[in-house]
Amino acid sequence: MSLTASDPETKGALATLGDRIKSVRRTWKWSQQEMAEVLRVDQASISFWERDKIRPSGSAIVALASLFRTSVDALEGGSEFNIPDPPSLPGAADREFPRSVCLPVGGRDQVMVVDLADGSSKGDPVSEAMMTLAMGVKANRRVWLVME
Repeated sequence: MSLTASDPETKGALATLGDRIKSVRRTWKWSQQEMAEVLRVDQASISFWERDKIRPSGSAIVALASLFRTSVDALEGGSEFNIPDPPSLPGAADREFPRSVCLPVGGRDQVMVVDLADGSSKGDPVSEAMMTLAMGVKANRRVWLVME
């Protein structure tokens, strides 16, 4: 989609996190209830988020970033935020998103990401590891979660 937070004509319209959530939902022609069902929250939460009355929880912001196919930083901060095209795969709106995610919370804590396709491994901050996970699922790759 051509709308970005850095475009002068949309900069004011996408100034806050709530504006970005609302703009995506409206562009996709989804009701607050439809978005709430996909994210597994109640409709009132979507309303509060869009009006910037409350901020989404950590797991909700990760689910929103995944749904919008963007990074948590772009969604929260607005820089480099693009309004994505709506999900086009059949049943994409019915896809399950995690209700909660428990990962390291410290700024220095890393999640080890291992890509078996090329044998690489690296430690990523939680937000980047979640985006890698989402991109892998979107590409129909098998994803394993290993805890020690």
